[in-house]
Amino acid sequence: MTVDRGDGTQPVEWTLTCVGFVEGSHPEAEAACAHLAGVEDPFAPLPDDLACTQQFGGPQTAHVIGRWGGESVDVRLARSDGCLIAQWDSLVPLVPEAEG
Repeated sequence: MTVDRGDGTQPVEWTLTCVGFVEGSHPEAEAACAHLAGVEDPFAPLPDDLACTQQFGGPQTAHVIGRWGGESVDVRLARSDGCLIAQWDSLVPLVPEAEG
C-alpha cells in the first residue's frame, strides 16, 4: 500500500501480510491485521448511488493493492467527502488516523 499524507512529504509504501501470521513493513502490522479480520468486507466498493456529504476531511490519500479473502484488492482511498472519510476511518489502523 502507498499512503500520501498530503502534507508535502514523500508518500510511504508499506507491505502487510495477514494469512495466519503477520509480517511486513506496515508500522502497525499486528493492529492492522487484527482490525481487518474483524471487518466483514473491509475493501467493499462504495455503491454508485450513495449520497455523500460535501465536506473535506483532509488531503490524505492511500492506494491499497493486493489480495484479501482470496479476492483481488485495488482500492484508492481519500478524505474528500463524507463517504470517503467514513471509508478511510473504517480502515484505521490499516491507514493512518487523520491528524487535525
